Amino acid sequence: MNTTFEDLSALAKSLYGEAFASDEGGSFLLATEFGPLEFFRAAGDPAAVIVRVRILDLANVPRASDFAKAAISGNFFWSGTRGATLSIGVDNALYATERRLLDEIDDADGLASCLDDFADTVVDWQERSALYA
Repeated sequence: MNTTFEDLSALAKSLYGEAFASDEGGSFLLATEFGPLEFFRAAGDPAAVIVRVRILDLANVPRASDFAKAAISGNFFWSGTRGATLSIGVDNALYATERRLLDEIDDADGLASCLDDFADTVVDWQERSALYA
């Protein structure tokens, strides 16, 4: 199949209604119980999408530098991230970002699976942050 970013956006809008929001730049987000899940076009790759979620604000983690080191080490073979890469944003927050093929999330089940993966990753790393209190 040749799913496009526009196809994914239309699917997300039809499935998630008011939880869906798009912007003028062509990206969209889904409001979820674990925060907004953002979808961006993958530059130079029309067969893929970039998915990103904010996990937590490092200012709320007492031993933030130790936790940040643990989070970044989570990128080794995507340990505990279900394929996403962890990073620290300019806003001092921990993010999970992943490149996914559009054809893998071209229906309700595929999109739900994507959301589940990110929800599990967010919860896992929020729970891990409690170890650094």
